[in-house]
Amino acid sequence: MRISKRLWALLSLAFLTLTGCPALGPLESPGGVGGVNDIIGEVQFVDNRTRELEIRADSGRRSVLRFDNNTQVIYRQRTYPVSNLERGDYVAARVQQDRDGRLWVTSISVRETAQDRGMGASLGNRLDRTEGRVEFIDTRRGTFEIRDPRNRIVLVSVSFSAPRAVTDRFNRLRNGDYVRVEGRSIAADRFDLENFL
Repeated sequence: MRISKRLWALLSLAFLTLTGCPALGPLESPGGVGGVNDIIGEVQFVDNRTRELEIRADSGRRSVLRFDNNTQVIYRQRTYPVSNLERGDYVAARVQQDRDGRLWVTSISVRETAQDRGMGASLGNRLDRTEGRVEFIDTRRGTFEIRDPRNRIVLVSVSFSAPRAVTDRFNRLRNGDYVRVEGRSIAADRFDLENFL
C-alpha cells in the first residue's frame, strides 16, 4: 500500500507528539506538567484533611496538587511539614503526574514566605494554647514533641517564618523543659507553633 507524503508527514508528527519527542517539548497536562516539572507560584490554600494544596502561577493558572507524608517543604536548608505553608507563600513545587492524571507534589521549595512578601500571617484565626514537657527535639525538621497534661504526645512544628525570638527559644530547648506554647491545633496530636508563652 502506498502512503502519500502528506499522510506520512501527519503520521510522523502524531508519533512524535505521542512519544513526547524532546524536540517538540514536553507534553502538557491539565496542570501544565509533563512527566516531572516545577510549578512556581503563590500558595492559595493547604487542606491537611484532603491532603491537597492549590498554587496560583504568575500566569494566573491555578493547580490543585496532592501531597503525602513524604512531601518535603524546604526553606533555608531546613525541612518542614506541608502544614507549615501559609496562603501567600511563594514556592516552587516539584510535581509529577500519576496514571490517573492527578498531580502529586514530591517537594516544595519556599522562595519567599508570605511575611517576607509583606502579606503577614494568616489573619482572623483564633490561636490555641497547649503546654507540656519536652520529650524529643528534631532541630533538622524544626519540630519537637511534648507530653501534655493529658499524657498525650503532641508534635509541635516551628514555622519557617517564625520570628527570630521564637527560633532562638526553639534552639535553646532541651529534653525535660516544660513549655507553654501558642499557635494552631491541626489535629489532636499536631500543633503549629506561633509563639512561646
